[in-house]
Amino acid sequence: MSGTSILTVNGAYNGQTGLLSVPSALPQSVNTLLQGYLDGLAGSIGGGEASYVNYNAATGMSVNGASVLSSSNFIEQITNVDSVGGTTSGSVSGVVSVASGVTDLFVQYPGNITVAGVSTTDFVLLGSSSDVAYSVSGGAGSIFAAGGADSISVAGSDANYAVASSGNDTVVFNGTDGNDSVNAEGSATTRVFVGGSDAATVTASDSAQASVVFLSKAGGNLDFINNSSQAQTIYSGSYTTSGGEAIYAVNAVTAFGGTGGGFYVGGRGGFNYLDGGTGNSTLVGGGASDTLVAGGSNNMLFTGVGAETLIGGGVNNSYFVGLEDVGIGTVSAVGDLVSAGGSGQQSFVLGNLTAVTLTGSTVTGASNIYDVLGTYTTTGGQAETLGGSSFTITDFGSSDTILLTNGDYKFGSGAATVETVTSALGGAGSQILLSDGTVITLKGVSTSHVNAQVGGHTITYQ
Repeated sequence: MSGTSILTVNGAYNGQTGLLSVPSALPQSVNTLLQGYLDGLAGSIGGGEASYVNYNAATGMSVNGASVLSSSNFIEQITNVDSVGGTTSGSVSGVVSVASGVTDLFVQYPGNITVAGVSTTDFVLLGSSSDVAYSVSGGAGSIFAAGGADSISVAGSDANYAVASSGNDTVVFNGTDGNDSVNAEGSATTRVFVGGSDAATVTASDSAQASVVFLSKAGGNLDFINNSSQAQTIYSGSYTTSGGEAIYAVNAVTAFGGTGGGFYVGGRGGFNYLDGGTGNSTLVGGGASDTLVAGGSNNMLFTGVGAETLIGGGVNNSYFVGLEDVGIGTVSAVGDLVSAGGSGQQSFVLGNLTAVTLTGSTVTGASNIYDVLGTYTTTGGQAETLGGSSFTITDFGSSDTILLTNGDYKFGSGAATVETVTSALGGAGSQILLSDGTVITLKGVSTSHVNAQVGGHTITYQ
């Protein structure tokens, strides 16, 4: 049956069928899978291999749908349907608790309903006409949110759930030592919150949009795959207590932006790998030793706390090195490697740097601009004075310019100036000392090719 999947329980309600349906908005592959599953359940109930009960949430009464012949396969359906297939009006107050031992759960109640699950349930289907707040602690299985606006919360130790989201859903993983996953499908808009120490895998498919936020002190890692045409979002967990203490989510993120790109922030645990894909992306490092790769156009890459590797392909990349991290504040770049391999303008905005290596793009038509900031103001309004940095440009050439500016990218107040230009030790290039103590090394460039005036703000190749 195309378009709609029907759970048919022969004789359950005096021949009434169609009590539970899966909307055609689901991807065809999922629709086909569920149809086969539901057909199998109908056969099991009809053959006496499974117990079945309908819970009429509007009246608070259970109605047996088939003879109770098996306790190992216990199927419960939560509806507003009575024993003869008629609907009961009214709203549900409080929490509907799933019966002990239920293995397969179906919810098709019109409107809002809160359901407390049990760990024995390994298959859950939330119907498209229901807005379900479903919670479960422990256990493992599959949860299909078939439409509407569902809220799914998983807690407890070693919980392992795979959630398929096709509506406007919220999913919270807040357990310990679990491995959970979410696949946002169709045109879903899915919000995922990761807490505890659960490891999570989140995938966006079709034209769905998924956002991931880490809860305070979350310790589980994240794998994110964007197979959607839309941009996606990952926020690191950074919180401030009432006493001013900073609390972070200590974890690592692996993200692939695909064709949709997106905004991706790494975890404070470091060793993040953020690949923006071929779409436009903003990539932000978290802890140390992150790798950030961009391949779209108009990308922005921000270093984390140190030993970062930033690689820009595509077109028009901006690299923000040793400045500010999301939720963390001002950071220092120590031992970072930044390499531009894209076309168009490559813009390097430089703050607090120590032993950082920069490589500009040599693609035909590309230009590299290095903005060395003397001062700048954070997004929180805090004025920062920079200086005393050290960095090396490996391939400074005729398409490159170094600008000594303030936080407004202007010369004058707050901007450093050129103090001296000398040969580097061993004659391997030139060193430029700025008025704020910053040392710039131009590898392989002799002083005769450095165009810089003492007291000036511009350095070019001549």
